[in-house]
Amino acid sequence: MFFKCLKSRELCFIVVLFTLLRFVAVLLMELSPQDAYYSYYSENLALSYFDHPPMVAYMIWFFSLFLGRSEIALHVTNFIVTSGTILFTFIAFKPFLSKIQSKLLLILLLSAPYITILSINTTPDIPLLFFWSLSLLLFRYILFGRGLLNSNKSQQADNKADWYLWLFVGLSCGFAFDSKYTGVFLPASFVLFLLLSKEHRRLLFTWKFLLFCFAFILAISPVIVWNIQNDFISFKYQSADRASDIATFQFKPKFLIGFFITQLVIALPILFLWMYKASFKVLFSWIKSQFKSKFIDSISSVELFLACFIAPLLFIFSALSIIYWVKLNWIMPTFLAGSILVVIYLTKEGRGVSFLRYQTFVSLILHVGLLVQLIWMPFKIKSDDTWWGWDDLADKTEEVKRSTDSHFIFSDNSYKVSAVLNFYLEEHVYGGNVIDNFAFQFELDNPDLSYLKDKDAVYVLSDRYNKQILKYTTVEELLRPYFESVKLVDSLILFDNDGDEFKRFYFYDCEDYSPQAIQSR
Repeated sequence: MFFKCLKSRELCFIVVLFTLLRFVAVLLMELSPQDAYYSYYSENLALSYFDHPPMVAYMIWFFSLFLGRSEIALHVTNFIVTSGTILFTFIAFKPFLSKIQSKLLLILLLSAPYITILSINTTPDIPLLFFWSLSLLLFRYILFGRGLLNSNKSQQADNKADWYLWLFVGLSCGFAFDSKYTGVFLPASFVLFLLLSKEHRRLLFTWKFLLFCFAFILAISPVIVWNIQNDFISFKYQSADRASDIATFQFKPKFLIGFFITQLVIALPILFLWMYKASFKVLFSWIKSQFKSKFIDSISSVELFLACFIAPLLFIFSALSIIYWVKLNWIMPTFLAGSILVVIYLTKEGRGVSFLRYQTFVSLILHVGLLVQLIWMPFKIKSDDTWWGWDDLADKTEEVKRSTDSHFIFSDNSYKVSAVLNFYLEEHVYGGNVIDNFAFQFELDNPDLSYLKDKDAVYVLSDRYNKQILKYTTVEELLRPYFESVKLVDSLILFDNDGDEFKRFYFYDCEDYSPQAIQSR
């Protein structure tokens, strides 16, 4: 087979090729609203934030000390941290893998589109997967030690594991939670493994496990304290609102289809589909072993461990996708342990390995297509989430502000326009709470706007958001309760490479702001 005869020089070529493609994408990628929003986090450091925990802000802030503040710096930061995720995942269970399995794992990781997505677009998933992979490595040390391939008996590494490893893995799990609330599945999966593994179950009743719990609680305490101080607003946003939508329980097959299509694209079929098969087979084998009263050997313990870090997230969100739109990044943490378990089963069954050869070529085509999209954008994306034209908007906004002699700038297009303008402009740009609308983190940072009373403003909105407003009112009617006069003064049209209109923005001159209108509503 292709990968069995793959020489070190050829493997290095594949590694360098995909790493180079990923880095070129990093250099070509312009600023996206997500980049700008989390950069705004990093310029306003806090214990936590409205819609996410703070680790992504700390990550950006730390690397900005060395790389500065720019679009390139943001994406190079993503590239470096994601490279750390690849490294930790690769070495986490390498002692339990054969040479061919190690080759497969490296290729599976580097060719995966989700790795490239993490490298070019700033999200909380970047530190989440970094600490998730680091935790897998530390868990391996405390549970299995250095590891012996095809060992017939356990090393009982848990007896020898130093206490500080338990402390570090507790902190690492806590930092994963501090990256994204999905990180709670990390310690939960660990506890699940301890419950299922007869060999390791006794660890639940040791002082080292209590140390692990203490370290985890210590690491997440800033997020807990912040939520207590802010009436649990972040927890409510991420859970209560979505739970109410889920409670309606309406079967939506298009959500299920969309979930599978997006996952097949970002993970590619071998990883995504074999994760279901491999984790199901491991858990089913565990159930059978309970009835037959057989102990699980060391390599099966590793497989059980990996399945415990795949199955909860994978099966819960797969089931949820029947009634709710599951975003493409929600199950990304499963891809790490999933990659390891999949290569074990690919080689164990002797099937599917040849498919990886063709999948690698498909991934190469997808990466080249991404570069084409970043340079020429042949496929038009009808969304304000695109990465193109924001610097032109910032320049135009500054020009309009000078011409109208306004005091402040605000936008009401979710967080997107406000975040981007905050990135490019020296002054602070406000969010939708200026007109009593939902404004994400901007509302928490600017709860009292009384100091803007009687000031003039420039209101910036995109054409797509303008069309949403026109469904129920006009922009003038929307703004008039808060300003004495509202007047459209300018617009900006951005054209693509074909000369077609791609984006349009409107600028309104708003005079004499009245924050009392918010209090009276």
